[in-house]
Amino acid sequence: MSDLKKYGRINLHPGDSYRDEKRYWQGCPTIARSKGGILYAGWYTGGTREPSPFNCNIMVKSTDNGISWSDVFLAIESVPGDKIRAIDIQLWIDPDWKLWAFWTVRDDNFRNDDPQHLSVWAMVCDDPDAAELVWSEPRFISSGFLRCQPTVLSDGRILLFSYDWTNEYYCYSESCDGGVSWQRRQGGRKIATSFDEGMAVEKLDGSIWLLARSDKGAIAESYSFDGGKTWSDGKLTGLTAPSSRHFIKRLKSGNLLLVRNNSLPPHRTNMTAYLSDDDGKSWKWSLLIDADIHVSYPDAAFDGDGVIYLLHDHCRFHGKTIYISRLTEEDIKAGKCVDPDSYVKHIVSKPPYDPVDQEEYDKLAALDAQWRAENSKFNSKEV
Repeated sequence: MSDLKKYGRINLHPGDSYRDEKRYWQGCPTIARSKGGILYAGWYTGGTREPSPFNCNIMVKSTDNGISWSDVFLAIESVPGDKIRAIDIQLWIDPDWKLWAFWTVRDDNFRNDDPQHLSVWAMVCDDPDAAELVWSEPRFISSGFLRCQPTVLSDGRILLFSYDWTNEYYCYSESCDGGVSWQRRQGGRKIATSFDEGMAVEKLDGSIWLLARSDKGAIAESYSFDGGKTWSDGKLTGLTAPSSRHFIKRLKSGNLLLVRNNSLPPHRTNMTAYLSDDDGKSWKWSLLIDADIHVSYPDAAFDGDGVIYLLHDHCRFHGKTIYISRLTEEDIKAGKCVDPDSYVKHIVSKPPYDPVDQEEYDKLAALDAQWRAENSKFNSKEV
């Protein structure tokens, strides 16, 4: 199989076929901010639902702090004829201010319980402030499924929590050379779940704290006290959450930011930003971002002054909305927006509720249904 078939197809000129009205569902957003202040957002769409052989990843950008957004300027597409699905884009700005676009490939030539079914690929833009982005050739990064930003440790190592749903342990990949090469690692035994979606922070005592998705009504955690050589087995925290992605990262101030759904399964509601000034022992302050139901997948980027740009989705198949919020720590401490430039739930993208071309939608839905019936034994898992 050629590399093209392995990672999908890179479309640098998406055109009219990627207009809002052509998108029948969308979700799982991600965001990054360049050194010069350009916001990049990406998410997962294509076909009439997830999963679909026509799934794809798209990117847009904003040069005015999230108020307005460009048309789709890049698409990472599946190749249905080769049974390759390119899904779940994850953006990241590395310590050298390079923009990474990671995505997960599901290879339907293998069953979803075969480790070869999942892999993570990436391409890198050295100058994300350029008028036209120049990307490296896509390359294989690791096995597994990536859904969260990497973690950079104080010694420069990068941890990429691309999880393996065929493994009973938390798995990740580690780079000691700035992302040039990656080595696969195994962590502690996980709380049983199909979608780990782990994200870690380095604590002030040097330990690594992994928070992972679970379907037990709370976020799970695992620790390493020796730089990743050994890990504790997973256990549940007191952080209530449905089975959904969360976000955690240390802010410029040294405080920790945690964003999660404050709700019990199966309801993904009450998207809330929390702030801790004691290294995660307690979360003294919170700001409710979205009390609606079917809100999920927070991801955040920061500017040099510590301003938080937070993305999340709402109701992937009906509301189809990608939201951005601009927050400061003072907003979270106040429990409301007090900074004059802050805002909550500004629309990045919201396609029409009903298909603009019903006949086109029906044809695509029939192809999706046929594919799902033919591949049910391969593709039962959805995020």
